[in-house]
Amino acid sequence: MDAQNPNFQNTDTPTVLVHRPAPLTLETLNRLPSLQIIVGSSAGLDHIDLTECRRRNIAVTNAGSAFSEDTADYAVALLFGVLRRLPAGDCYVRDGFWPVNGDFPLGFKLGAKRVGILGLGSIGSEVAKRLAAFGCSIAYFSRKKKTSVLFPYYENAIDLAANSDVLIVCCALNDETHHIVNKDVMVALGKEGVIINVGRGPLVDEKQLVEFLVRGELGGAGLDVFENEPNVPKELLERDNVVLSPHCAVATPESFEALQDVIIANLKAFFSNKPLRKNINPQDLTMASDANQECFQSTDDLPTVLLHRLPSFNSPLKEILQPHFHLLDPADSPEPASSFLSCHAKTVRALICIYNTPLSAETLSLLPSLEFIVATSAGVDHIDLEECRGRGIIMTNASTAFAEDAADYAVALLIDVCRRISTADRYVRAGLWQVKRDYPLGFKLGRKRVGIVGLGRIGFEVGKRLEAFGCSVAYNSREKKPSVPFSYHANVIDLAEDNDALILCCPLTEQTHHIINREVLEALGKEGVIINVGRGALIDEKLLVQFLLRGDIAGAGLDVFENEPDVPREVFELDNVVLSPHRAIFTPESLEALNELVFTNLEAFFSNKPLRSVFKIEGKDYPVILTQRLQAGKRTEGQAFANSKPAPAARNGRGESFSESSGYLGMNLALNSGRCVNMWKPFGGKSLDRLGVNWEIDTPNSST
Repeated sequence: MDAQNPNFQNTDTPTVLVHRPAPLTLETLNRLPSLQIIVGSSAGLDHIDLTECRRRNIAVTNAGSAFSEDTADYAVALLFGVLRRLPAGDCYVRDGFWPVNGDFPLGFKLGAKRVGILGLGSIGSEVAKRLAAFGCSIAYFSRKKKTSVLFPYYENAIDLAANSDVLIVCCALNDETHHIVNKDVMVALGKEGVIINVGRGPLVDEKQLVEFLVRGELGGAGLDVFENEPNVPKELLERDNVVLSPHCAVATPESFEALQDVIIANLKAFFSNKPLRKNINPQDLTMASDANQECFQSTDDLPTVLLHRLPSFNSPLKEILQPHFHLLDPADSPEPASSFLSCHAKTVRALICIYNTPLSAETLSLLPSLEFIVATSAGVDHIDLEECRGRGIIMTNASTAFAEDAADYAVALLIDVCRRISTADRYVRAGLWQVKRDYPLGFKLGRKRVGIVGLGRIGFEVGKRLEAFGCSVAYNSREKKPSVPFSYHANVIDLAEDNDALILCCPLTEQTHHIINREVLEALGKEGVIINVGRGALIDEKLLVQFLLRGDIAGAGLDVFENEPDVPREVFELDNVVLSPHRAIFTPESLEALNELVFTNLEAFFSNKPLRSVFKIEGKDYPVILTQRLQAGKRTEGQAFANSKPAPAARNGRGESFSESSGYLGMNLALNSGRCVNMWKPFGGKSLDRLGVNWEIDTPNSST
């Protein structure tokens, strides 16, 4: 029966009321004199007259933990949306600005952010657990200090804000918490601060929030709730640093199914005189953060380094490196590039390849003394690897600098597709919430089976983050990783068949070009999702568009495309696709890490020290790989394996490739059919015995 119905009669005297989220006033309660329990179907209870319930000793239950995981996922997604500008980037691509205006403005790194949580109940605890996996430091304010929680506790919201970069509002709305986020809290949070609200609209003083955002006195906001829903302040509709959502943080099919279980369990418990279900207590959470900083010194001399870039690619590296290196920049020279390179051919031993500037065999042939390439990108498909391999050129990439931010972005795209964050933001801005009311449900991320294609540094960081959301993780890579807890699939088709989502993190090579083809898409199925933060050509883009248009795949989150900045126009009208203008790796923090990595590797190269983030060049014509094993501080004596015949042990080399997941430093040298031809003086006659360690020679197909 409907107690809100004006025709409801006092003669009906139920003892139980299962209540939908609508006002339950004193007037309505007076018409229910025999009421003993209210089974609420929402997390918040601010719409119920709790004072009258307390006076009459009416038991009240809420949705308990049914909504906790999905609401926590949504809070993290909103934070990603604000910091990494996902909805704004999606609109930027859909509106055709990428080909015209070029690069989209940078977002900000999530890792290492100080996050303050207002209300460390079930939802707040789930938020904390997820954000700790991203390297955030967590603090909280709650009614009282939680004895089993190790996060720092603040006794009021102002102190919490003053010591945080982000405030996430998860607390219940009552007389004490109404406008808990007020002017004083916003001032304490500061101009770069971000507010996320998945609680109730009146927890935040909305007028003050709008004023702070309009004046630029806050960095941004992610809002799923508002003071006068479905009305949203019009001043927010044009702001790119605000993500808007039509009160759907709790809403997934899975959460509603869980809610039904909670309601049924509470009804059974009430009628059998058993304890009612309560919210899950926050779990003990531990957080460890290590700040590892490397110290380095500049050299007194100025070794020559060539900057290889397109004229349109500017980089702050010039200002950083000029005091320490003699920089040559053909893009700044009036001479033709070929003439410029010929003039400096004998002096250039090191080259910095800026972003995805093509580096062809023809260009490399003009640099006969080149020994070392520093790529400022994670992928190196724009560099002629065959030529580098043939000449024994060492190469480093930027994978370690970009890994965390790329992993964050991959997870953000997945949550966005599942929970429809960017679409929800457009829905609110277009005024559809007031007209159409409830927004379509998204899908739960927790317990999704996620397959990662390419478990290098980025892929491993993705897996680590998704475990915190309760996902099961599997992977495909060139070989099984012995120290990784995720399940391994030998081919991508099997990986797709056994998972709900695929995340692409592998490099683009001849072998991985269109690795996502028709067979993989069919194996993933109609409910599958694809996320790509690798390279556009990893996916057969035409086929992907066809599958999306026919509904043969559930959705996609794409940061990269086959013919950037051109994006297939057919996907612009699809709400199950999130589009991003190749921004996954770019934050001010990642660019700072890149600058440090480039400087460190150049200094290491010219002073004969170990390199960081060396890219291991492999191929069928590459007969021998030298691998230096440095696990557990032990050095391995050299053994040779080439063409199944023993070869002399190599000693003392340079050109280390680094993989944190395996703990190895590997060295690439081209040797002739397993014989140590000119073993001691490859690389233009340079001696190999500079590091004072022994080497092990493995075939390219051996496990390293």
